[in-house]
Amino acid sequence: MKWFYSDILQLILIWDDKGSIAFKIGEHQLSIDYNEEFNPPSRKFSIQPGWKGGTEPRIGWSLECDKENFGKIVNSVLINDITKYYNKPIWKGYWSFPILDPMNNTIEITCSCTEKIIH
Repeated sequence: MKWFYSDILQLILIWDDKGSIAFKIGEHQLSIDYNEEFNPPSRKFSIQPGWKGGTEPRIGWSLECDKENFGKIVNSVLINDITKYYNKPIWKGYWSFPILDPMNNTIEITCSCTEKIIH
């Protein structure tokens, strides 16, 4: 969990103990409590506004990035073989790159920069 959110998504770790972990996202905080009995849902993408393809009615969220961070995150996803919906970012009026986190939640990595980011 720590590796994914720190190294792949480039989020700032603000809390890490045996029972939970938390990250700063702009002015917000993402907190995750660990549960030994947690059974991740299937590795299918959730329904989410902005792109079609997700089929599961469950947790999904977006992470808006600037051009530099978007490129870093996309490269980390590709290098580390993280589950992704597209093989590369897709332009949909913004750059869209949906991925699954370790709990199989959908995270749509986005960037509103209009220039081509990934070659």
